[in-house]
Amino acid sequence: MPLEHALQFRGKFADPGPWKLPRSQPVRLQEPLGIGHLPAQRVRRSKRKPYVFNLMVVGDSGLGKTTFLNSLFNAPLSEDISSTKKSLAETKTVNMQPTTYELVEDGVILHLTVVDTPGFGDQLNRESDFLPIMEYVDEQYRKYHECERSDEMRKDIRDTRVHALLYFIPPTGNGLRDLDIEFMQRLCTKVNIIPVIGKADALMIDETSIFKKTILKDFQRYDIRVYPTHHSDERETVAEIEKHMPFAVIGSDDFIEVDGKKVRGRSYRWGSVEVENPKHCDFVYLRDMIIRTNLQDLIETTHNIHYALFRSSKIRGSIVGRPESILQSDEIFDQQVEGAQLNAKQEMQRKEEELKEAFVAKIREKENELREREEALNAKRAQINEEIERMKRQIEP
Repeated sequence: MPLEHALQFRGKFADPGPWKLPRSQPVRLQEPLGIGHLPAQRVRRSKRKPYVFNLMVVGDSGLGKTTFLNSLFNAPLSEDISSTKKSLAETKTVNMQPTTYELVEDGVILHLTVVDTPGFGDQLNRESDFLPIMEYVDEQYRKYHECERSDEMRKDIRDTRVHALLYFIPPTGNGLRDLDIEFMQRLCTKVNIIPVIGKADALMIDETSIFKKTILKDFQRYDIRVYPTHHSDERETVAEIEKHMPFAVIGSDDFIEVDGKKVRGRSYRWGSVEVENPKHCDFVYLRDMIIRTNLQDLIETTHNIHYALFRSSKIRGSIVGRPESILQSDEIFDQQVEGAQLNAKQEMQRKEEELKEAFVAKIREKENELREREEALNAKRAQINEEIERMKRQIEP
């Protein structure tokens, strides 16, 4: 029985295990039964219950996070958030401001929760900017875990876990800052981090390309795991997405006229920038990844990877009642067991070599003995043949 199952259910329910399930036998259908309609039935049933997606946005003030969200979902989502924001002088700590919206399209309902983090990176002392965010992420995991353990709440758990974190990188062109590295190193094992270069229209095309390569090198150097490179199960789409990472985006609440059409963009003295033009920024690729191709994968990755790590740590620690000191002792014991197993393996190999050498020596000794006997028999046979020939010569006249 798996340890996690035993600790959670305390032996109340038997764990059949995959090895105890009866083996299925393939059967060839004589005529269609309608099994092919099962996916369509599941789609119809899934539409009855709203989908839930929680998106956190983190970055310095002035990088266009609010405008980007409005452009991403093609709706004025963050009007309430922007109206409640404090000035930089009034902001002393990072505030967590979740706001939930209901989006409806073709009968599909999406409950979108946007978690804004005003105050991040606004103070001179930025050492504790990431702590409120880490506490918020862990708190949502803790609430979900408590609901899983409750018989009443387990049937209808409200999912407030952060499924994706858009981290806005300022367009400096000089790589990641210490704050960026520290934040993403701490959060990349807790949530799906999607790196975004804000206000990309501040960089030239060549500067953007060089800046992206520098950031990717920093990811490898500091072991920063970002989505979808390290977590996504949609491997067939990862290669195409990675070509545009980190995403250089532009947001705008205004519409400009281009070739007789109204499009989102910004007008400058030197020309215009279109938000949804792939030649101008990566907004289209980021939107397609978040909404059209990888939204469900973001939710499943959060549950199967990040939340699973949190849940396993709770099962090993607080649920069983084993303090961290005992867990460390367990690790020392495991290391001792591994060392003993290694020594035993080496001893077995040594004894095996000795047995092989002794066996080979006995074989060689037996071969030498048989060779000596064969030589003696050959000599005896030669002697007998000589006597026979001598007797033949005596008998012959």
